[in-house]
Amino acid sequence: MKSDEPSNLEQIRAIRHKIKALLKHELRKLEKQKQDEREAGQYLRYSQMADSLMADPSAAPRGTAKALIENAHTGEIEEIALNPGFHAVENAELLYRKARKGKRGHETVLELMRETETKVTGLREIIERIDKLINEKKEPELFTDQDAKHVRELTESFLPQETTAAGQQKNLTKTEKIPFKRFVIDGWEIFLGNNSTQNDELSTRFAKPSDIWLHVAGHAGSHVVIRRPKNTPPPPAEVIYKAAQLAVWFSKAKHTSFAEVHVTEARFVHKRRHAPAGEVIAERCKSVRVEPKNPQDMF
Repeated sequence: MKSDEPSNLEQIRAIRHKIKALLKHELRKLEKQKQDEREAGQYLRYSQMADSLMADPSAAPRGTAKALIENAHTGEIEEIALNPGFHAVENAELLYRKARKGKRGHETVLELMRETETKVTGLREIIERIDKLINEKKEPELFTDQDAKHVRELTESFLPQETTAAGQQKNLTKTEKIPFKRFVIDGWEIFLGNNSTQNDELSTRFAKPSDIWLHVAGHAGSHVVIRRPKNTPPPPAEVIYKAAQLAVWFSKAKHTSFAEVHVTEARFVHKRRHAPAGEVIAERCKSVRVEPKNPQDMF
């Protein structure tokens, strides 16, 4: 080993430090998801209050902005904000729509929470195993190359592969030449077209078959590509969700509360002959319903 290279113990400790920082990040994210889950959980109340309005329409005649209504499910008196331009049945229908939308959002947040909790558990287990190794050997000279390799293998699914300074500079130069918007979410590169011509370039030439492609349904906007290495698992739901939020933000649906985003592999995206710039055909799409989010609030 060269004298200027870190020892095996130093390498192991450096990896532990990164895992510890990542755990802290995931715990913060989990707390935010729990808050989102509590807010999304209000869908049940919307449904109950809609039932209550249907049971007693006279409690909220047209022109009512707020009303005290007995919850038909709990028997408690609750205040509910209403659209004063609607009569009781129309307000009930509005609340039912909010309930359905909230339920879908609640299910999405619960799925994201499960993923984050699994990741937190895995990170904690890795830290425990590294600590056990350090406590067992103690003396720096006892740590072998195999020990350092083992720790790297333990963490390779959580930490991006290290590259040399020359390699990093090469990748940076390559990225700077790419004309698309570029974001990195949890280690995944995400690219967005800036206009119709760039959307064509991104979707039909730049994207690799295994990449994940996204676009807002029914609205003009940026095509989005999540770079996915060949023969690797798809991005986590959290990454797809955030990429979908970017797709909505950089589209004509930017000012909507929620929008449907089509998601498929780039190999299923094709361009019809003589189709105008930015128009493609996407097959085997799944949909995710998300709210727009400013990238400044995301990173």
